[in-house]
Amino acid sequence: MFDLLIWDSNSPAPENRRVLLWQGFNAESRKDIFSILDIVEKDKSFIRDEFVSWSYELGEKKVDNISIKDHLEIQPNFSYWWMTLFAEKCNFSKSPEIDNAVKLIAFKRWMLSNPLKSIEIKSNNKQLKNAFNLIAKKNNLNFSSNYSFSSLDNYSTLHFIKGIIWLCLYLFKSRPLKGIGLESWQKTKSSLTFFSYLFNLDNDQLKLNNHKSNFWDNLPDRIIDQGYGLNWLHIYSPSKQIPNTKVAANIVKNFNEKNPDQVHVFLESFLNFKVIAKSIYDWITIIRLSFKLKGSLNKEDDIFQILFDDWKKSFYGICAINNCLNLNLFLAAIKSLPNQSLGLYLQENQSWEVALNYLWKEYKHRNIVGVPHSTTRFWDLRYAHDPRVHSTKNTNNYPKPSLVAINGMSQRNYFKDISYPESELELVEALRYFHLEPHTGMIKKSSISEKKDLVLILGDYLLENNHKLINMIIRSAFSLPKTVRFIFKPHPACTISLKEFKGLNIRILDEPLEDLLQDCSIAISSNVTTAALDAYFKGVPVACMIDSSKLNLSPMLEIDANVFVKTPHELAAKILESFQESEIKNIDVRSFFELDSSLPRWLNLIKKGLNSKRPYEDKL
Repeated sequence: MFDLLIWDSNSPAPENRRVLLWQGFNAESRKDIFSILDIVEKDKSFIRDEFVSWSYELGEKKVDNISIKDHLEIQPNFSYWWMTLFAEKCNFSKSPEIDNAVKLIAFKRWMLSNPLKSIEIKSNNKQLKNAFNLIAKKNNLNFSSNYSFSSLDNYSTLHFIKGIIWLCLYLFKSRPLKGIGLESWQKTKSSLTFFSYLFNLDNDQLKLNNHKSNFWDNLPDRIIDQGYGLNWLHIYSPSKQIPNTKVAANIVKNFNEKNPDQVHVFLESFLNFKVIAKSIYDWITIIRLSFKLKGSLNKEDDIFQILFDDWKKSFYGICAINNCLNLNLFLAAIKSLPNQSLGLYLQENQSWEVALNYLWKEYKHRNIVGVPHSTTRFWDLRYAHDPRVHSTKNTNNYPKPSLVAINGMSQRNYFKDISYPESELELVEALRYFHLEPHTGMIKKSSISEKKDLVLILGDYLLENNHKLINMIIRSAFSLPKTVRFIFKPHPACTISLKEFKGLNIRILDEPLEDLLQDCSIAISSNVTTAALDAYFKGVPVACMIDSSKLNLSPMLEIDANVFVKTPHELAAKILESFQESEIKNIDVRSFFELDSSLPRWLNLIKKGLNSKRPYEDKL
């Protein structure tokens, strides 16, 4: 038995102590230092299953002999529970404390084979300290902390005020979108609807007032060629391409005028007084229910201690009112839509998708298909549900799509690993990765070309991740030749100023990724962005930064562990190595993605969906 110091800090850990690093890695290879991230990765399948199970069972917890999930029924056989952060499990942006919850599960498992006498923690995270205090009490361990403890049951009013402010700003900004395409939507003769985001559009087509989404490639065009019309419901998100709602409204008006065989609306097109009033009423309802349920929650649950702020966000704050608005906006949209044979949506298991799936079936439309448009990653917990959610024996079941359209064997293996019913999976072509198709097999990198000394940086969706990546690259540049040039390709939803790249010889280019990859020696990414796959399967060397405080969300985790770098020194070494690399690489793209740009699988799925006369419960 030994004393343990939990070190949740970026500063160097003290010597002559047994230390568990809550952030970072044991760079000095000291025998008395452990890294919680290393412990997580050694038993990651068990730990992921444990967290997913905990999340499910929280919703099933009985209060007055009724589950929390059933208490939160706000539509017939629809529980608000499925829209909360606990069900969504978005650990890379909306619920960052999930990473600490996962680490805590790993710690408790590690502790079984490493008996302790005492725990001391250095951290500024109150939730984490409270959780370790509970663990110490349960295991009769001495405990000390650098800060005193405080109740977590505070600041609900602050979340509510933030929600009110967000609602006012949202309604003000959304005014230009109100009513766009509404009449055409209600009278449409098309029986196929796409639900998608209004960014990442093809710039050349946009200039011609034509809608072409890079999320869907040429699938919509092929469907139109078959003689079918399309309905589009767009979810607006500000981007460099479409910076505000006024620009977005004009663009969609032009789409509708230029393309008579397509109907385009926004989710916000359905805003009206009734929708707003019902959303506020639902918000007040879930706040009232939350007060009733919160008192019955297990205050001795160390995981819940870490995630308590997610409870307040889910019921009192911006997340709560946004969920209520999405539910009622989709209600207005789906209720007014003539009967549909097939719906397709970009699947990331966000809360609005839950509302869509429920309402689609509630209003007797037929099949709805979720499309994970990129790839699925081990630690992206949004897709990982407890197998019990697939049971139909209970009330207020999890609203699922009729099918999930998987884009290759990698996604098939992922969904099999999380026990998703195989009968609800349909293999289709990987729409976003056709540019990889000609490069399957032997790829040779030229040793003498303009690529030499050119480094491509792949931007991330989150500004925080971009800042961490840029900081590591700037620090690594001290070990690189002055001749090294950099190109930064921003993510469509996150712009970065050139001023951020202090001291680097760099340009920011928003050209197609496949074009940029032809000219670089190496591609560098965060451990979140899926663009690393594009580079890897093009035969371009890849370096993925490991975030020292978070779970590894890179799609490369299951493919090639050699691409990861933990320090600026390791990154510099990878870059220098790439300048010398000229060997032939055998890259089997087809073992990962289904690639056939003629789209036989997609067109077969569409044809069956549109021609099927079966009720919506049946599979295609």
